[in-house]
Amino acid sequence: MNTEQKNFIKTVGALASADMKKSGVLASLTVAQAITETGWGMSGLAAEGKALFGIKATKSWKGKVYCSDTKECLDGVNLVTVKNAAFRAYDSWEESINDHSAFLKANKRYKEVIGETDYKKACEAIKAAGYATDPGYAAKLIKLIEDNKLTKYDVTEGQSQDQAEDKNQAEEGQAAAGKYYRVQAGAFRRKEGANLMAAKIKRTGHTDVFVRLLNGLYKVQVGAYTKKENAEATVKRLKAAGIVCFITYA
Repeated sequence: MNTEQKNFIKTVGALASADMKKSGVLASLTVAQAITETGWGMSGLAAEGKALFGIKATKSWKGKVYCSDTKECLDGVNLVTVKNAAFRAYDSWEESINDHSAFLKANKRYKEVIGETDYKKACEAIKAAGYATDPGYAAKLIKLIEDNKLTKYDVTEGQSQDQAEDKNQAEEGQAAAGKYYRVQAGAFRRKEGANLMAAKIKRTGHTDVFVRLLNGLYKVQVGAYTKKENAEATVKRLKAAGIVCFITYA
C-alpha cells in the first residue's frame, strides 16, 4: 500500500466512522466500497465529482451530476461499457458518504445492511440487494476489508469514537516502518479545538487532514509526504489561507 492509499483510507475511514454513528452503515463496508468504486480515490468521479460510490443520478436526483463511461455486468458474466453514464456528484467526500448512507436507508432492499455489525454479512447483504452488477462484488469488498484491516473503523459496543480513533492511531504509529513529512497546524489539549482546526483546513480543499493524539496533545496534521517539496507546497497553500503551520518529519 502506497502513501496515497494510506491517506485515502485514513480520510474516508474517519468520515465513515462518524457517519456510522448516525446511519448504522458499517464503516468498514463504506471504506471498502469507496476504494473499489473509485480506484482508491483516483477516478474522475472521486476527484472531480467528489463522489465515492458510483450512485446513478436518476430523474429524482436534484443535485450535481458527473458523467463518465463505466463498465457493468448486465448478464452476470460479461462486462460491457456504458457510455456517458450520469452519477450523483457532490461538493465534498463527506457529503458523498452521508448521501450514500441516506440512499441505503431510503431503499428498503438494503434493510439487511443497516445496523449489521458483521462485515462479511454486510458485504453479502449489499451485493444481494443489487448494489452492483459485478458477481464478485461481495468477495472483493471482504478482501479489501481484511487486507487493509478496515474493521478498525468499526466502533465496538461500549467503545467511544475518541477511544477507537486514539487506539487506531497508536497502532498505526507502531506499525509504520517509514518516515514521512507531515504538515502540522497546532497542538491542542482538548480534541474539540483540534477538530475545529481540522474543519478549517478542510474548507481550504484539503481532504487528508488528521487529528492525532501524540504525547498527550491532539495535533492536527495534513498529508504524509515522501518528498519534502510536496509538504512545502502544502504549507504555502495553508499559510496563504491564514493558517499557521510547519513541517514535521516522523
